[in-house]
Amino acid sequence: MISLTACSFPSSIGKTTSALLLSPKHGTKLVFPLESQIKPPWLIYFSKTEESSSCELYDPSMQKRYYLSFPELSGSRVCHSNEGWLLMYNPNSFQLFFFSPFTHDRIPLPPLWMAYDQRMAFSCAPTSSTCLLFTVTNVTLDKITVKTCYPNAEEWNTFVFKNQLPVSTFEQILFSNGVFYCLTNTGHLSIFDPSSDSWDVLLSGPPLEHHGSNGCFMTQHQGEIFLIYMYAHMNPTVLRLDHTSCEWTERKTLGGLTIYASGLCSETRAEQKQPRNCLCLPVFHGFKRTCIYYKVDEESVVSLKWKKSDPYANIWIMPPLNPILNQLL
Repeated sequence: MISLTACSFPSSIGKTTSALLLSPKHGTKLVFPLESQIKPPWLIYFSKTEESSSCELYDPSMQKRYYLSFPELSGSRVCHSNEGWLLMYNPNSFQLFFFSPFTHDRIPLPPLWMAYDQRMAFSCAPTSSTCLLFTVTNVTLDKITVKTCYPNAEEWNTFVFKNQLPVSTFEQILFSNGVFYCLTNTGHLSIFDPSSDSWDVLLSGPPLEHHGSNGCFMTQHQGEIFLIYMYAHMNPTVLRLDHTSCEWTERKTLGGLTIYASGLCSETRAEQKQPRNCLCLPVFHGFKRTCIYYKVDEESVVSLKWKKSDPYANIWIMPPLNPILNQLL
């Protein structure tokens, strides 16, 4: 039986909030204190039924699972994750909101109609005064329309730019170096700079390596942008953006990084004991949700086990800081 308990502690936003104690199947209790420490991300799975409010948290470093229920998320799908917060969207009410699964805090946003394949990203935790939400809402032969807003805003800011690329959808959006990087499904890369409200095309031609791929992930680490193309019968290709030449260069190593990849957003970690220099990919193994690791600097056939899945089915999230595991009586 799953139990949910709440305890109170001072939050970083100057009020009292609640941390959840989650009882996983292993019979352990999870407490969420505030000590700061960078940890590997956890994977959160969402039920395929829109009306369902059940979720599963998976910690790949400990291979533990936690089962949660969030009635307030019923009918909503996840759009993005950053600094322990989820961006959620309800397609029936067009309502967007930030949600913390570890404190139940919720921050509203102005409503917006979104296409099913529309991508979004936000720059940092919505409790920060600098948090900005960004999305591309419309692409035509001659125009690109983007929108931005801040947490608790009442309306969206709209910007229209001349389209210099073929009509396509934006498959990946991430925030780094003060700008939003936007990758199309044809491999073209553009940036939106919120400091000047400007749109620029970085790469007007797609990387050759993307041909024949059945999915891609884009992530960043300390300002370095990485792009991973996946294939049905080939090993993944890892590319890094050269900021000087504005070209993608293939990488045979990740320099000790671990990239936790998912369709909506990906995370990177350094200074881990194990695993390092890997891609960590969510998969279904039999009837079990789990992860597989692909060593970038070694020959591997792990890509044969990876299949493109529903991007809204799971997402990586920064876990509670210093979780404490206690045995239940």
